[in-house]
Amino acid sequence: MRFKIPSKQPAAFKSSALYLAGRTKGLSTDRVAWMEARNLETTDPLAAATIMEATAAQNLRCKRPVYHFVLSFDPKDARRGKLPPEVLREIAGEAIERMGLTEHQMLVYAHKDTKHPHMHFLINRVHSTTGKAFDRHNDGRRLTELCREIARERELNIPRDKERIRELEKVDDFDLVESLDAPTEGEYWQAKREEREPQIAMGKDEVKALREKVQGHFYNAKDWHDLTARLGAQGVFLQRKGQGLVLAKGERFAKLSQMGKSVRLAELEDRFGERFDVFMAERMKDLARDDAPEAQIPGYENMTPAEQRAAKRYHDAKLAVDRKKGDPVLELDAADYDYRYWAGVETVYRAGERRISRLERDRGWLKKTLPNYEAREMASEAQFNQSLFDIFRNPEKAAERWLKLEQTFGVADAERMVKKNANLLGRMNGARYLGVDTEARGNAKRAFRKLHLKRRRWQEQQLKLGHHRDRIEANRRALRIALNDFAMLRLRADVPFELREIMREKAMRRAKALTRATDKAILASNLAEDRKMELLRARRTYMERKRERERDRDYNRTQGLDYLDR
Repeated sequence: MRFKIPSKQPAAFKSSALYLAGRTKGLSTDRVAWMEARNLETTDPLAAATIMEATAAQNLRCKRPVYHFVLSFDPKDARRGKLPPEVLREIAGEAIERMGLTEHQMLVYAHKDTKHPHMHFLINRVHSTTGKAFDRHNDGRRLTELCREIARERELNIPRDKERIRELEKVDDFDLVESLDAPTEGEYWQAKREEREPQIAMGKDEVKALREKVQGHFYNAKDWHDLTARLGAQGVFLQRKGQGLVLAKGERFAKLSQMGKSVRLAELEDRFGERFDVFMAERMKDLARDDAPEAQIPGYENMTPAEQRAAKRYHDAKLAVDRKKGDPVLELDAADYDYRYWAGVETVYRAGERRISRLERDRGWLKKTLPNYEAREMASEAQFNQSLFDIFRNPEKAAERWLKLEQTFGVADAERMVKKNANLLGRMNGARYLGVDTEARGNAKRAFRKLHLKRRRWQEQQLKLGHHRDRIEANRRALRIALNDFAMLRLRADVPFELREIMREKAMRRAKALTRATDKAILASNLAEDRKMELLRARRTYMERKRERERDRDYNRTQGLDYLDR
């Protein structure tokens, strides 16, 4: 169970209510599992929003009366039958009560359009009777506490936090308590989609200790090979994350920019003369070549297919026996490093896929919106030229003179000069030889008062159009580079399948090593203390997930037997 308070709160009750009800374009009301209205006389979203707006209008000092937060739950709890509608309604009531919002107007929507059940709370901060606004100070802390308490009372899954580590992660007399924060919401669900463990950002003390250990390597390394070798000796791996790099150590990470001045991806690429993705592509080929049967089995290339299969089975069996006979902690250490390194390779591959997808999406949007920028620029130019035609006897010459003034004196000074003396651009319309002004002269003078505004608008539209075209060109270059880098990552025609197979093999080796090694053996080993903690934490996580899978299987088996009995 977890919560989320959107950083950008809704501006209006009406649009939010319609959105949550699935009554906006592109949505469906089928997404709503159930809804509740509290302290309102209607469940219709439009009518409820109108009432809440009228109530909020009583407090003129409350500029943002709309308050929205979400409670979401682990899909595993839903599969185990722990979250039927009546339980969710009870949890909603408890959350409202513990937050002190019982007397406030609100709409509660439970959605079923995602794998994880979740409830949206759309609340009017202004009290309907007193007119006072709900104080949001420390609302995140209050929601954290109530999520922890409700989850513990109802035996629901909660994110790993400091208190849960105290309860679960203790080994004999070795206390493994650390101040770990839960992963961010985006990282949590992205890890779920990619079927991996979510990464958690290091705390300030951890970042400081890591920086003291590895900062010198960034300044002294000669190239990417040298840098990754230096970091690997410290158990640290460079991984892609977003548009930059992070330093991964176990399931914890620190940003590259936290390692010191000039430690940035672009600066490192300039100094090494090679892009990180290109280096990882070459490294990926080398690693795959070293792991291939051709490199490990003598004479493999000259064997028949049947002999190759038999030789590979014998080689794998012998390797498994050798690993089993060896020191289980050393095998775990090696298997974990191997898995972490390949996980970094896979991260680069996934980042390349996402980068190409994002750039292609941006390219489509840029091409789609280009005609709008061109039309606005043409319209502004036409308005300016029409004004020149209405004001001057020779509008073409007036335009040429204005351009020459801007080139000579600059845009701002040229505008001031023209504003003071229109004759700098030529003779105006409507003046007779005897000095009498006609109606055309009056129209020309009125049009001249706004001439500089139209010129300025045209210049702004020219700048916007030029900027948009620059973005299109930059997108074209970035997409070309991304496609080239991604093509290098493809080892063979079916690289995603092969990468998945490699990761599966590395994960299986690591899982066997985690099962064989014991906490006591890890503590008694000669490994560094921080490495012991990493392996203990990895083993604890693996064993906990293993128990969860067994509970799920038992539950599904029980549900199947109940179905047969019925």
